[in-house]
Amino acid sequence: MGLWEERAARNEALFREVNEQAESLAERHGRAAGGELGLVCECSNAACTERLWLSLAVYEAVRSDPRQFVVVPGHENSFEHVVEHNPGYSIVKKDGSAGRLAEQTDPRSGP
Repeated sequence: MGLWEERAARNEALFREVNEQAESLAERHGRAAGGELGLVCECSNAACTERLWLSLAVYEAVRSDPRQFVVVPGHENSFEHVVEHNPGYSIVKKDGSAGRLAEQTDPRSGP
């Protein structure tokens, strides 16, 4: 994996951690059960501030695979492929070394 790909994968992992915290807070305050979660785009652009909205069920489905991320449509990059495309978000999956890094940095995969 090149330096750019590694930096991009680490940015995406950071955004995933932010969204995990957002989900935890929403659940703690009873806001996520039947509604949508306001999340940050998990793309590789560290300056991206775009938001997207997903149901808790969709978010949990994305998180069922540590190689998957949710991004604003058009924010996909070359070391991932689109698993699902929807009007407000795309689910992408990392391949190769970027995928292995995604697995290693998954906050749901304990130490």
